[in-house]
Amino acid sequence: MKLLQNLHSLQNISLKGNELSGTIPLYLFNTTLSLRYINFGINRLSGPIPHGVGSLPVLEFLILKKNQLSSMVPATIYNMSRLQVMELAYNNLTGPIPSNQSFMLPLVWWFSISRNNFAGQIPLGLSACQYLQFISLSTNSFIDIVPTWLAQLQHLTYLNMAENHLTGSIPAVLSNLTGLTLLELSFCNLTGDIPTGLGTMRELSNLHLAFNQLIGSIPTSLGNLSEMSFLNLQANQLSGSVPATLGNIRDLNRLYLSWNNLEGNLDFLSSFSNFGQLIILDIHDN
Repeated sequence: MKLLQNLHSLQNISLKGNELSGTIPLYLFNTTLSLRYINFGINRLSGPIPHGVGSLPVLEFLILKKNQLSSMVPATIYNMSRLQVMELAYNNLTGPIPSNQSFMLPLVWWFSISRNNFAGQIPLGLSACQYLQFISLSTNSFIDIVPTWLAQLQHLTYLNMAENHLTGSIPAVLSNLTGLTLLELSFCNLTGDIPTGLGTMRELSNLHLAFNQLIGSIPTSLGNLSEMSFLNLQANQLSGSVPATLGNIRDLNRLYLSWNNLEGNLDFLSSFSNFGQLIILDIHDN
């Protein structure tokens, strides 16, 4: 690693998918100011992320996922003008994410910090990231409602906030994210109804709302989601009958509705008879 100190023109470094262990030397990136791409993912590295990473002026890709890194992320990393991809998932990182006053990632389009030990509020600074396509915040301890400003992210296609300590209902304005393909909000303690407006998100292929406290009926409008292949509403408090309109979803192959308060007969099954894509229909314990 000491050899990197003399590689002043180094732009890309990838050590992904080895069995590297130990800590990342704190001085490692002090003299590699031309680095644009760092990928140390899928190793067994431990200890903190070096502060020198936040001082790399042209860094675009930072991929440290699936290690054993710990401690807080250097605050300067949240304020990098050229960074496009921040992938820190599956580590033991801790602490809060800075507020919008010190959170400035204007070019980031991939932001993944899931499976860590972050706490506090969902960072408001994400609302200014106009190129965001992918957000994964799952399995942390953020305490907040699902932010309504998410609806302002016009390029967002993937949203994963599962297994956080969120509160409140699903904001109806999320239906403005018409380009979203995955919406993952399971295990979030969410309450209230499923907004009928979700049925306007025509690109949605995966909808995960399981293990919350959602009430009311399953919106018939979900039958308009023609690209849907995976729908999971299990382990809520949903009531009423299963809408026959779900049979309009030609590509639906997995439907999970178990552990709710659904009632009525099985007439809705006839609506699936014209399509051969369904692999799993799980509706037990209703």
